[in-house]
Amino acid sequence: MSMVVSFPGTVNSASGGRPLGLFAINLDRSPDRWRQIEAGFGSLPWPLQRIAGIDARLDPAAVLAVRRLPLRVPPNALGWNAHRNRLFMLTEEACLAGHILAWRTFLESEFDHGIILEDDAVPQQGFEAAIEALLRQGFDADIVKLEGIYRPGARKALRLGNAGDRAFVRSLRPCSGAAAYMLTRKAAQRLLDRIGDVLMPADDFLWAPSWHGLKIADLSPWVVMQSGAASVIATDRAAKKADRVPPPGRNVWMAVRRGLERLLLLWSATDGKPWKMANAALAQWAPNDYIKMNSQAVTAEDRRSKNG
Repeated sequence: MSMVVSFPGTVNSASGGRPLGLFAINLDRSPDRWRQIEAGFGSLPWPLQRIAGIDARLDPAAVLAVRRLPLRVPPNALGWNAHRNRLFMLTEEACLAGHILAWRTFLESEFDHGIILEDDAVPQQGFEAAIEALLRQGFDADIVKLEGIYRPGARKALRLGNAGDRAFVRSLRPCSGAAAYMLTRKAAQRLLDRIGDVLMPADDFLWAPSWHGLKIADLSPWVVMQSGAASVIATDRAAKKADRVPPPGRNVWMAVRRGLERLLLLWSATDGKPWKMANAALAQWAPNDYIKMNSQAVTAEDRRSKNG
């Protein structure tokens, strides 16, 4: 069941709708995470709505019912991952199902744009200004990535403009992660149309234009971080492989498929003009606080290892 938490005053957009709504996916067994989402996003000038996630641990049938899919590799997998050479787990389907429910709810709303949040998302300084700038000036993208999985260093990107104190860029090598992204109504409908029965994690699907043909952009650095809280849908890595042998020829096909995905990503990022890559420059991905936090975590882990 969805729950509207707040409706601050927002003006109607030129299309007659409201400019933006926030949709946060949250499991019933994680009320502490919902309180954090309310604290971080509830006082912003856009409505915040809770999307009740489906708990694979408690109700596997409800997870499968979202896309009406069978559990082909019981008890824990739906089949082979369309993007990676391993099984696609029920817990991954539960995460994807939450995003599908959020896309559907957004399309049923009156909003022109939606921000989809997972419940470990934490807004950073500059979030509100960046989003307001994008809404005010418009942006050449169907999906705008607001966070990502931390990796050291910068990544090559094409600069499109500014959004508040952030750069608005198109990445030549996007990071995965689906904890926070903004999308248009066109994008939400296309994602729903193209996901079909594809067995692929939400973050991989979102950032692969070869699957949906949408334009993707990023904010540099991100305006949302993940809290670092332990995942409530964590999948056992060993279970993903589960001593299953890939079907004949799958290793070759996956290499070809990933190569095509990469080429189509570059084609999309350059608007079909690959010579634009000559203008690519390094863009900072993670905010400085994120970099510091991860550096401290690595240092602490090293110390534990040495003392252990």
